[in-house]
Amino acid sequence: MNRDVDDPRGWRTLDWDKENEERTSSRPSFPFLPLSREALAECLYPVTSETAARLLVTMTYEWGPPEPEDKTAGALTDARILLDRYGEDISCYSNITKARTSPSPDLTAGVTGWKPVTQYDGDYGVVVVSPDEVGVFWSFNPI
Repeated sequence: MNRDVDDPRGWRTLDWDKENEERTSSRPSFPFLPLSREALAECLYPVTSETAARLLVTMTYEWGPPEPEDKTAGALTDARILLDRYGEDISCYSNITKARTSPSPDLTAGVTGWKPVTQYDGDYGVVVVSPDEVGVFWSFNPI
């Protein structure tokens, strides 16, 4: 989460605050909290790749319920393509609280709870782990 590794394929990355003063002067993981491996493991829960795709779409709707499936089909296809770049052997994780009890939680109401891993009032995201790389997709405080 320090964002200090380039994309292994050389693909362009989106890092809006790369030059953010807090990040460059205080800690490279900004806005993520400097969590130990154990603390991070307590915040992230396994989710299915389909749930990960749906969470990526929900991020674009400021955490609220996305529009009906027929209107979000294109975004869901894009999210699946994004996850496909990690290969078939992936593990996905999220800090949404509904994932504590199910790797496929009901997201029709949007994201309603999370275990924070940043300094912001609200944050949720998806971590994708493959044998070769890790992807971190995060959304911050739409409240």
